Amino acid sequence: MTAVPTQPASSESSRTSRHRVLVVVDEACTSPGLCTGVRDHVGNGPIEALVIAPAHGSAATQWYVDEDAARADATRRLRASVACFARGDIRADGQLADPDTVQAIADALHDFPADEILIITAPQRHSRWLHQNVIDRARRSFQQPIEHLVIPATPVRRSP
Repeated sequence: MTAVPTQPASSESSRTSRHRVLVVVDEACTSPGLCTGVRDHVGNGPIEALVIAPAHGSAATQWYVDEDAARADATRRLRASVACFARGDIRADGQLADPDTVQAIADALHDFPADEILIITAPQRHSRWLHQNVIDRARRSFQQPIEHLVIPATPVRRSP
């Protein structure tokens, strides 16, 4: 597991006053509107966030596992997401996670007891997680409220 620390560890007293959010990213969260939307969703109070990026393969590698490529992709998603949240005035730590998204959430909740879980995916046509019913499975598995946020689709630009 690779950690991407962005803030010093909080004291126990400061943790109790912060809203703790576990953010699970299927795609890199690079949309400024989405990242500030997370801030709007949670409110203006202090937020303690943990961003996890399950190391899953791409659709092109569904029949075999290229672990190095999966970790590299997860690291890219993780770094981009943590940076985007920083631009949205949300400080977050990040870590690579188990390829099984529901297991990754369970592992993260063991060390980071979140008040809420945000699952960020690509639009339905491109999201493997939506096709695998990850959100429904997570809602059945965990007591925390789970919100699903979709990264806005980037319009395809065609040359004239």
